[in-house]
Amino acid sequence: MSCFISSGYTLDCRTASTGGISTVWILGGSGTAAITGYTENVDSQITSASGTGIFYKFELTKQGSAFTEDININTTSSSVVFTPTLVMNLPKLDKELRNMFFELVGQNNIVFIVKDNNGRYWSGAWNNGALVISGGIATGQAYTDLNGLNALTIQGGEPVATQELLVTTTLGALFTGITVQ
Repeated sequence: MSCFISSGYTLDCRTASTGGISTVWILGGSGTAAITGYTENVDSQITSASGTGIFYKFELTKQGSAFTEDININTTSSSVVFTPTLVMNLPKLDKELRNMFFELVGQNNIVFIVKDNNGRYWSGAWNNGALVISGGIATGQAYTDLNGLNALTIQGGEPVATQELLVTTTLGALFTGITVQ
């Protein structure tokens, strides 16, 4: 296999390119919720997917959560692993938020979708799944401190980089066998 660069990168006009994420969907439901397959176009955008389960919607506070993906390289073994990481802060600690926290911590295979503040949707841990690696619940100390889920960090290790989902109508229209809230 030949490895080569097939294009460059041109800076566009300085228009809005807003950081942060607005919404997350996490795949769950009874039994074995999973992505069983997906198709992509020539631009590596996911155009359809199939599986089982429900993508539960998590609305996020402005500037309160983030999605990143790091590259981990081992030059000796010539291996590359992409590490998608989702960090969420959710306010208003109550029994429902506490129970959801413990349900997420117990999951062995978290699959998620992130909608960024530019309106783009991104796959998260669709091949190998992810795990909660840190986070906590807190009451806060000062009146304006976070009272809720604090820096819940979900992280995976993937053979391919995160892919954009090509949503032309609704997010749910992309899926067969999966319900999207």
